[in-house]
Amino acid sequence: MKIFIDFDDVLFNTKDFSAYLREFYAANGISQELVQKYYYNPGTESQLKLFDPEGLFSRLEEHEKIDVSKLREGFVAQLKNLSRFVFGDVEDFLTQIGKKNVYLVSFGLPSFQNEKIIGSGINNLVSGCVVTKNLKAQAIGQVMEKMQISREEKIFFIDDRVQQIEDVKKVFPQVLTIFLCRQEGRYCDQKNEFCDFEIHNLQEAQEIISKL
Repeated sequence: MKIFIDFDDVLFNTKDFSAYLREFYAANGISQELVQKYYYNPGTESQLKLFDPEGLFSRLEEHEKIDVSKLREGFVAQLKNLSRFVFGDVEDFLTQIGKKNVYLVSFGLPSFQNEKIIGSGINNLVSGCVVTKNLKAQAIGQVMEKMQISREEKIFFIDDRVQQIEDVKKVFPQVLTIFLCRQEGRYCDQKNEFCDFEIHNLQEAQEIISKL
């Protein structure tokens, strides 16, 4: 058995983490209005938008003439210990499943996502981590090939975004997909035919996996 699992809003309380960063920006004189204005690169045409902290700082520097040197230094320190944002059911779930059976597959900018993952300590509870800027089926395929995971093996995919689940299910129809919609999550997509199960916490995931 192998489990591929998402990071943001599944293992990590990204909503609370975002509020934490807003407080950091405000403490450094950067208003929420400015953060929103320059949060994403306006030049990107991709539907899957990525947050790049350095891009935010550069746009503030270029367009608002703000000295962001202290902001950059302070931001790195903000990512050192993020264990408080890991959901309470995560460690027990990952421990029960077994580190060797779990791979983290996260969407985002690799440098920033890896800092969050390491800061949270989740990297110590899983067999491997892959960060992709695209939909996740390709990344999962690469892990399966590299780790020689057979398509005949029982494989689960847990994510909070239906778009990602649909992508994986279309490429790997044998994968059992689990749509996780947490009360604390930023999104709650509508379950569709590509989602084999819908859950609201990882205890429910454990129950499903143990039965199968």
